[in-house]
Amino acid sequence: MAKKKKSQLKPVARGFATTSVPKKVVENEQNTDDTTTNTTVEEAPTSDTLHPTVAHVQSDVPQDHSFDPDQVEEQSLQNLVDKYQEKTEKETLRTIKATEVDRRFSKTLPSLQVDPVLVDRILTLNWESPECERKLLEETEEKLVTRLGITYGVLRRQGFSQDRVDECLRAIQGVDLEEAYEWLYIYCSEDELEEKVAEDLDDSKVPRRKRKELQSPTARSPLPSSNPSPPSAAVTVASKLDANAPVFVPARQRPASDVELPKSGGILPAESTRSSPSRSSSPDIDDLVAEYVRIKMQITDLTARGKPPAHHEPVLVQHLQDKLVVLKSHYFFDEKDAETQYRSERARVDTLLLQSRLRGSSPKLSATQEKKVAKPLSAGPHVEKQDIPAPSDIPDIFDQHEEGLGGMLEILDTLPSEIAGEGGTIIRMRDMVLPKHWSSKTPKTLLAEFVFKVDRYAAVTYSIISGPSRAKRACVMVNWEGKKTDEWGMCDVACHTEIQAEYYVATVALHALTFPATDGFAVGSSGALANHTSFRLLPPVFRDLWDELETDRKLREDLINRQVWANMRNIVEKKIDARPMLMEKNTRATTEAKDPIPVRNLPRNDISSDHVIADFRARQMRPAYQEMLHHRNQLPIAKYKSEILSILDHSQILVLSGETGCGKSTQVPAFILEDQLARGLPCKIYCTEPRRISAVSLAQRVSRELGDSPGAVGTLSSLVGYSIRLESNTTRNTRLAFVTNGIALRMLEGGTGPNGQGTAFDEITHIIIDEVHERSIESDFLLIVLKSLLSQRIILMSATVDADKLSNYFNGCPTLHVPGRTFPVDVRFLEDAIEYADWFIQENSPYAINLHDKSHKNKNRFEWDEDTVYGNDDEDTLVDGGQQISSQPMRLEKRYSYQTINTVNLLDERAIPYELILRLLERLCFEDKESHHFSAAVLIFMPGLGEIRRMNDLLTEHHTFGDENSFRLYPLHSTLSSENQSAVFDIPPQGVRKIVIATNIAETGITIPDITCVIDTGKHREMRFDEKRQLSRLVETFVAKSNAAQRRGRAGRVQNGLCFHLFTKIRHDTLLAEHPLPEMMRLSLSDLSLRIKIMKVKIGTSIEDVLSRALDPPTPVNVQRAISALVEVRALTPSEDITPMGRLLSMLPTDVHLGKFLLTAVLFRCLDPALTIAAALSSKSPFIVPMGMEQEADRAKSSFRVDNSDFLTIHNAFSSWRRASENPSFVRKFCRVNFLSHQNLQQIEELRQQFLGFLVDSSFITVDRNFVRELSRARFGRNRTRFVSVPLPLDSNGSNIALINSALTAGLYPKVLAIDSSSGQMRTISNNQSAAFHPTSVNFGRKPADFGVNHLVYFTLMHSKKMYAWETGPIDDLALVLLCGESEFKLQSNMLSIDRKIRYQLAPKANVALKILRQHLTTILALQLRGRPLTESQVLWYDLATAALGKIKLETGDDSTKLMIKLP
Repeated sequence: MAKKKKSQLKPVARGFATTSVPKKVVENEQNTDDTTTNTTVEEAPTSDTLHPTVAHVQSDVPQDHSFDPDQVEEQSLQNLVDKYQEKTEKETLRTIKATEVDRRFSKTLPSLQVDPVLVDRILTLNWESPECERKLLEETEEKLVTRLGITYGVLRRQGFSQDRVDECLRAIQGVDLEEAYEWLYIYCSEDELEEKVAEDLDDSKVPRRKRKELQSPTARSPLPSSNPSPPSAAVTVASKLDANAPVFVPARQRPASDVELPKSGGILPAESTRSSPSRSSSPDIDDLVAEYVRIKMQITDLTARGKPPAHHEPVLVQHLQDKLVVLKSHYFFDEKDAETQYRSERARVDTLLLQSRLRGSSPKLSATQEKKVAKPLSAGPHVEKQDIPAPSDIPDIFDQHEEGLGGMLEILDTLPSEIAGEGGTIIRMRDMVLPKHWSSKTPKTLLAEFVFKVDRYAAVTYSIISGPSRAKRACVMVNWEGKKTDEWGMCDVACHTEIQAEYYVATVALHALTFPATDGFAVGSSGALANHTSFRLLPPVFRDLWDELETDRKLREDLINRQVWANMRNIVEKKIDARPMLMEKNTRATTEAKDPIPVRNLPRNDISSDHVIADFRARQMRPAYQEMLHHRNQLPIAKYKSEILSILDHSQILVLSGETGCGKSTQVPAFILEDQLARGLPCKIYCTEPRRISAVSLAQRVSRELGDSPGAVGTLSSLVGYSIRLESNTTRNTRLAFVTNGIALRMLEGGTGPNGQGTAFDEITHIIIDEVHERSIESDFLLIVLKSLLSQRIILMSATVDADKLSNYFNGCPTLHVPGRTFPVDVRFLEDAIEYADWFIQENSPYAINLHDKSHKNKNRFEWDEDTVYGNDDEDTLVDGGQQISSQPMRLEKRYSYQTINTVNLLDERAIPYELILRLLERLCFEDKESHHFSAAVLIFMPGLGEIRRMNDLLTEHHTFGDENSFRLYPLHSTLSSENQSAVFDIPPQGVRKIVIATNIAETGITIPDITCVIDTGKHREMRFDEKRQLSRLVETFVAKSNAAQRRGRAGRVQNGLCFHLFTKIRHDTLLAEHPLPEMMRLSLSDLSLRIKIMKVKIGTSIEDVLSRALDPPTPVNVQRAISALVEVRALTPSEDITPMGRLLSMLPTDVHLGKFLLTAVLFRCLDPALTIAAALSSKSPFIVPMGMEQEADRAKSSFRVDNSDFLTIHNAFSSWRRASENPSFVRKFCRVNFLSHQNLQQIEELRQQFLGFLVDSSFITVDRNFVRELSRARFGRNRTRFVSVPLPLDSNGSNIALINSALTAGLYPKVLAIDSSSGQMRTISNNQSAAFHPTSVNFGRKPADFGVNHLVYFTLMHSKKMYAWETGPIDDLALVLLCGESEFKLQSNMLSIDRKIRYQLAPKANVALKILRQHLTTILALQLRGRPLTESQVLWYDLATAALGKIKLETGDDSTKLMIKLP
């Protein structure tokens, strides 16, 4: 019990000394501040410089409560630390971890190789370019400081030096991390950047996930320490009690607040180590056995190692032997087991000593030193078992509570709180005794476990560095894998025993590793390892030590962080100081921008009403007026004049249904005009027509009827004018204007009022929508607008309009039906035409249908006719049941001959039977006397201009029809000039017959009064949205019943008529639709969506809302598809706001992707090939594959192959045909030999001219007037195709394949296929679908991986047996990076991505260079789309970007600022 009582009364072992001499530290306070000005922890110049208790000492200094600006500033900074430090550190660590993840991911990405010369030129030009306007920092100072703090923390943690980071943060305009990266990657050397990358990507220690957090970028101790002392003699001399050692001088007692906290000692080489026994048993027994082994080892070292007796210490040996006796008398002591352990340990130490001597790695060790040699401790989990505290930590030979000891030995047992060390240093003593019977983990065990978690291959080694002194000081060394070492030692603190010293230094090391030193901000408790809680397992005395280390760390970290925040605030203040000047500059620019802009107004009526009335009355008296009035009064609608005017007086809207020939198109506008002028009322009447020829011919006719002289329309002397695309004939005197629907919509886009408000519709009093039944997308949209505005009198007119439907749409408005003036028409169908013409075909005829298989048709046929050859995509061209009755014999009435029945069953209805038409004309004009009177004027309806030309050529080459003295041939198409179109109205001389070959323009748009016979092919072309290909295409379809009725009605205007429909009666009765499908239901709505956004009239909240108000609303899916396509090409923003690109695309009536391609090609000056490619993709392919001749056609097509691209192959074939067309007699043969369609190529040229005209009309390209005239002559000329050469300034890069591909990439994106380098498969980047080349592609049968590119662009993607890409071509990665999508340049991760779909890995310098080039190119293209001029600097950037995209070699001349471009 006595022992137990004594142990209870034993003084508590504190973690700090309780008596000491006060030490002056005031002189060192300034040192403390000076040495911590850096944001990193450096080694102190003296042992007391960074003493942990400096703050405690300072706290005892009397405080001055007077106002001190420095204290206020310090408190302000401390508030920043308290408020934002933790948040900043978390964001910093999150950013760094994300960067590491991205870097590892970037290694798996394809590498983008950029020409180093290009990179240098970009960076050089960026240096030379004038500085961009500074961004206005609109956030508060505090927010800016915190954002800058995150940027600073990330950069410093990633290894950039303090000076470099400080320079960067002061130089950049803003505070964001990406801007800082950009600056560093521009101005840092390549070596410096590579060094940082190497540090960040060092993965030599893969299993150690926290290794990077523990290692600071510069080599230094993880904790501050005193200057390391040179190895003292006590470490190397023989182990004995040195008589010359300094005596222990008891120190005077000092207050506890003055006690210095322990610090890690200097980093010294470990020459001696200590290990613990490896046996594992119960704690008490292990402690006794370990103490027995230790004491006996000491006795053996002092007595039994062959040393002279004079060197022995009898007293010490006696005390050690007495201690052995006490141990042996312990109840649990097993002497046999202890002796076994002693022999084992003795043998091990002797073996180590022998090995050291043989290696010569250390001097001859004394017995005392031999016992301290230990093997490195493995950092494995088993260490916990090796490190159970020895009994020496509880009792010792000098223990004053042990019985039997006393007298002089008690003097040796009591050590003072401080002793004098070498060089006059003061060493504080710490009694770090473990509680008795401590069974939990020791500091050494916890350190070993922690190191093992970080690096399982690391070794922990302990060394005793105090020599023979009783004040034990230890050192711990952690040897990480990779030959990196961390070391902690005790320089100015010591313990009573070696094991205490090892525990002490293990605690210091554990704390240092838990909170490693970092660059930039001191991490503190918010660091990545801050959740480490193993210190709670420490014995109480070591937890106290941990708390002391924590207090010291927090004080030092706060001081460091305050200085960092002070620097951040200083940088932000300088940036904010520039804000007033910038705001003043922006205000001045805004004021200048508000200067009045001249508003373009339409011509207004400058003539007073009295003058107009007087002029009209004088006009009525003219003979020409009276003559025309007589003819007008004979029209059926003349009887309804008063009724029409009466309805308009009482109702705002009228639906007028007038049959063909009633005179509604000419008379209703004239009725209104005359009524308004007679009453002296102001009027402006607009009549919209679906076609330009209708607008022009009606204006001329009405002008004549009002008494104007021929050709007066559109002049000051006429009240009538017209306005069509590229041609406007209106004046300030114009009161009645005939315009196309497109022109009417344009009037809604431009503001005519003050500041551009209002529209041209505001001046209109009456608006007439003619031919409403055609249901064009423009006319339907006009109805939406007019219904929303309702500010004018509105008249809706048509021949076959559904009057009740329109009336209901306009809330039950009045309707009026006017009968027509027509004669009976004899209607005959295909079987009647064949029987009448006595025409027949055989199975091998080019007009015969394929009855068996592909090889059956054209087999062994060496001649083929392109009119009867269809492409692979034409099977479904004729909609509405085109093939439903062709596969089975047709049953006809018995009155038809067998020959007629057989011919009807053999005839391919897709073909235009030119021979049958020619035979009908011959029979009608020359053979059938009874029907001869029907041949005076014949109207032939053809699907398109190509067929018109073909028919015209056949008739011209005919021996009789080609005779101008007998027949006049008039082609009629919407693209023909107004003069040529007007000629069809002329009545030929007596004895001369007229043949008009027209499209559906002659169906209702115009009336040719003398037509007596109609030959109707039953087909027309219309735009349809192809669901399979996801694009709008011009397809050939059968007409509806209402169309057929209109066509045959044209033959009964002046007498009884005759009509041949070249389709069967069964088709007419069972397969034809009643009415054509409205365009809004079958077209892509992209163009209309753009028009909705550019209108000055707001009629809905969104595009879908506006279109839902249509007479027949489109499906929401179709609307959303259109919006998505516009967002893809950046014509609209995701919020449906229109962009400059969208405004231009609204003027190009084509697929939006092709429109963007054309605009980009203009900017890159490669317009000619772009026009060809866009036109070809908008029409039929120029390549023909006759059945049975597939291989020959493929070989011919392959001869035009260019760069594995279908697009360039088309351009090459077209260019070859254009050259061949210089010799008209050769071009047909050229097409036949190369399997090209002459008609399709002609159509491509016409579309090219149309697109070019749209570009000119939109003012996006500027050309001289001579070119405009040449373009008009080519577009609207008769017969032969006339070619138009693109002006050289617009096509200077037309031969640069790389630039053409770049324009294609920009236009068609995201229609991109990614090539998998491992499997070689192609996948769409949009939805990762697998795709293959279509058999019609020039790349069919080839491996995509052989092209040497990562991506291909496509135009059409269609699924049949598999997902097929029809037109494809390789593209350069650089074009994707600079021109496509939303780019994200992750500079620190060596990665860039486009829309998060396409990713590359590339070097830092190249990454920032491409980012800069893209920014400048985007700005330049945006300016050019707005029509703004470029500065000199922007021209240089444009040239550089063009050179990069066009693969043009760059050379640097003597003058480094000069950019020289050489074509390869």
